[in-house]
Amino acid sequence: MRCFLYIAFVLAVVSCSSNKEQVAVVPVPVVAAETVASSESGMTDTVIFYSRGACFGMCPIFDLTIMKDGRAIYNGKNHVDRIGRYQATVNHADVEKVLRKANEIGYFQLKAEYDNLSVHDLPDITTGIASNGRLHRVRNRYKGPAALRMVYAELDTLIEKQSWKPAGSGKQE
Repeated sequence: MRCFLYIAFVLAVVSCSSNKEQVAVVPVPVVAAETVASSESGMTDTVIFYSRGACFGMCPIFDLTIMKDGRAIYNGKNHVDRIGRYQATVNHADVEKVLRKANEIGYFQLKAEYDNLSVHDLPDITTGIASNGRLHRVRNRYKGPAALRMVYAELDTLIEKQSWKPAGSGKQE
């Protein structure tokens, strides 16, 4: 009987252990303050960064960077329609929509991070916006403000309406 209990215990421990694949932690690029120009000509002082990271499921994994001059680089990594590096030119009106939504929800007053290290299987969404001399970055992994979803929706719409072209043989991350 004792042997049976020991075997049952071992089987229970083994079956409860996770066989999920470990997800590598990828450093998130940070928009440098130096990239914010002090010009008053619209987009020349605007930078946007948007990244969605891995989870144990089918979460989209990509990075989007929009430069001061409107050049955009999209790097699709997994669970997205475009895998690899792509480039496009984003028009000023599309960037303004994102900026208006960010201002509307009080983006620049949000905390820099919403996380709970005890919860493991969550997508990591990071945004960085520099506008009018202000630079703010928000990492949302756990219970960030619901209003952030409106900024994500604007950014997702911006991504979908671009005419993306492959960005050469740049290294895919």
